[in-house]
Amino acid sequence: MMKHLAKGYLDHFRRHKGFVLAVIAITGVFLVVNANTMVSDYESIGQPIDWRKPVLYEFTSALAILIMLPGIIATGERWPPRRTSWWRHLPVYLASTIAFSAGHITLMVLMRMAAFPLLFEGSYDFFYRGLGALPYEFWKDARTFVLLFGGFILFGDALKAAAQRSGGLPIELKSGATRILLDPADFLFAKGAANYAEITSGSGESLARITLSELQEKLAAEGVPAVRIHRSYIVNRAAIRTIDPIAGGDMKLTLKDGRTLRASRRYRAELETSQ
Repeated sequence: MMKHLAKGYLDHFRRHKGFVLAVIAITGVFLVVNANTMVSDYESIGQPIDWRKPVLYEFTSALAILIMLPGIIATGERWPPRRTSWWRHLPVYLASTIAFSAGHITLMVLMRMAAFPLLFEGSYDFFYRGLGALPYEFWKDARTFVLLFGGFILFGDALKAAAQRSGGLPIELKSGATRILLDPADFLFAKGAANYAEITSGSGESLARITLSELQEKLAAEGVPAVRIHRSYIVNRAAIRTIDPIAGGDMKLTLKDGRTLRASRRYRAELETSQ
C-alpha cells in the first residue's frame, strides 16, 4: 500500500517535470530575495540578524511547498477549472487549499524545530506571538496555492496549444532494435506489462519497452490527455465516446471506434473531469 502511494506521489513529479522545474527555479529566486530582504530590514532598524536564520526560514518554507506540490498537481488533473463547471469544484478547491496550508505549515515548523537547536541557541517557537500566526500563514498559503494551481493549468494549456500548432511530433519508442514512431493524436490506449506497454493506436498495435507512467508523461508533453483507468491501463480521454457504470462501481468505456475497456472505480474522478 505504502509503495503504491509513494509511486503515485513520485509519478506527479515525473509526469510534469517541466512545471516542477519551473516551480523549483522560481521558488529558489524567491528564497534568495526574501532572505536578503529580511537581513536588510533588520539592519535598517539597527537589529542585525544572523543571516542563517532567514535562510533557514525561507528554505524550510520552500521545501515544504515543493513537498506539497503533487497535491496541487493532482487537484489540477482531476478537477481542472472549466468555464461551464469551475463553480461546482469550489468546495474541492477550498478543501485542497486548507490541506495545502496545513501540510505546508506542519512540515515547515517541524523542519525548523529540528534544525534550530543544531544551528542556534534555544529552540524554535512558531507561536511566540500567539495564534495570530495561523491566519497570516493561511492567507499567504492561499495565495501560493492559487498561483501554483493557476500556473499548472496555464502551463498544461500552453503545452497542448503548442502540440496542436505543431500537429503533434511523433513519439519515438523502442522494441528491441526496432524503432516505433507513435503519432500522439493516433493513440487510443495502452496496457502495461512489466517494463513494456502494449500500445493500441488508430494505425494498429505495437509493443514498446516503456512503462505506462513514462508513456503517459510523453503523451502529456504532446498535449494528449492520457488518463489512468486501471493500474495496468491508460487511455486517451479524447478517444472515449461513452462512460457507463457497471456492477461494483467500475465503469465500461466505449471508445469512438467501438472498442470497450473496463475502468476501475478508483479512477472515476479522472474520467469524469470535464474535458
